[in-house]
Amino acid sequence: MKDSRPFRDKTVVLGAALDTRGDEVAFLRDRLHERGLSVLTIDMGVMGTPSCSADYGRQAVARAGGRSLSELVEAARSGADRRQATDTMSQGAAHIVRELRAAGKLDALVILGGSTAAAAAATVMKDLPLGLPKVLVTTFLSFAPAGIDDLVVLASPVDLLGLNRIVARTLDQAAGAVAGMLEREPSRQTEKPLAALTALGVTTPAVQRLSEYLSARGYDTVVFHATTEKLDRMTRDGLVDLVVDVTTFEMVPKVLYSDEVLALLSPFGRPDRLRLEALLQSGVPHVLAPGGLDMHIFPGATGIEQVPPEYRGRSWSMHGPSVVLVRTTAEELARIAQKFADQANRARGPVGVAIPLGGFSEASRPGAPLHDPAADRAFRSALRKCLRPDIPVAEAEGNINDEIFAEETVRLLERILSRKELPWPPESQERRS
Repeated sequence: MKDSRPFRDKTVVLGAALDTRGDEVAFLRDRLHERGLSVLTIDMGVMGTPSCSADYGRQAVARAGGRSLSELVEAARSGADRRQATDTMSQGAAHIVRELRAAGKLDALVILGGSTAAAAAATVMKDLPLGLPKVLVTTFLSFAPAGIDDLVVLASPVDLLGLNRIVARTLDQAAGAVAGMLEREPSRQTEKPLAALTALGVTTPAVQRLSEYLSARGYDTVVFHATTEKLDRMTRDGLVDLVVDVTTFEMVPKVLYSDEVLALLSPFGRPDRLRLEALLQSGVPHVLAPGGLDMHIFPGATGIEQVPPEYRGRSWSMHGPSVVLVRTTAEELARIAQKFADQANRARGPVGVAIPLGGFSEASRPGAPLHDPAADRAFRSALRKCLRPDIPVAEAEGNINDEIFAEETVRLLERILSRKELPWPPESQERRS
């Protein structure tokens, strides 16, 4: 929803260790006050004496992180790993930030410091919505959390210790950046509803065709390549009105691979078998298709001899000079079909399934290296056994990248929207975030 509050009523939250960065935080706070903004400060330090006051002191931050400050200090003095204290204070700051956001007292967040602050920013900022200004001022650019959406990183050329003219100029720039982002609402080029599509290189023609169909019906379209964490986050934040999940390839590793391999593939370093959970709970209409389920993908491999031995006896294909595609088997696709059906079955909103009968990617159309109609039939057979009977299924005679598949998918979208008396295209609506 559009924020109509005047500029002076908006609040910037500053997080830092105030024993080592207190003077710098006080300077930045004053520069923001001069621009008419309210400021709340969070002390994320543990040892030492704060050199400026905080609205949320380190004792409160530690408690919010599940420990007492005295515990952290005692552990540090006894030689404990510094990471324990850092994790506690990061979790505590994140908890406070969430509470401030829920109370309408957070319009922008600034984290300031060195490597520890840069690492903490990943925890504190990761659940904030798209569009809320997030600024990290740090001397350690390489530690900046690259996975955080629309994060602004201001890399200081010198350490943030002491208010010399270089540090003062850097902090002035940070204040100006935050104020500029809060000064006015971003321009809105369109009030069209937003449709999200999932893609891989082997399903790009399908995504392009569907984007054209959706655009002609009044949608703006956005495409997510290979991973859906950001799509799910945007859905949770109320930014997405329709999802066409053309490329469900992520189900291959999430169903078939070990925890160890999943952890290596995850941007968070831990195994995660969930997918698009916020979408399932949101009620947003969506269609699923089996794009990319016909393959394992091995980036960095220049030939079949460079993939794990258990895959070398299968049909395979090169996707560019250093990516090998290996065919999924009938047994694997039957297992994946259960996950696929579960995702559709748990959807709270209108949902449908579109299946191409001529291959799930460009690499498996008739005559292509991964063409295996028997394996594709195993997927369809297992899916029919597991899918909720009220979920409509559209089958297209061609490959997923053929025109007929796009046409059938659009007809399916019309069906699932009409079942819930949803307009096609939906009426323009103001965003909920």
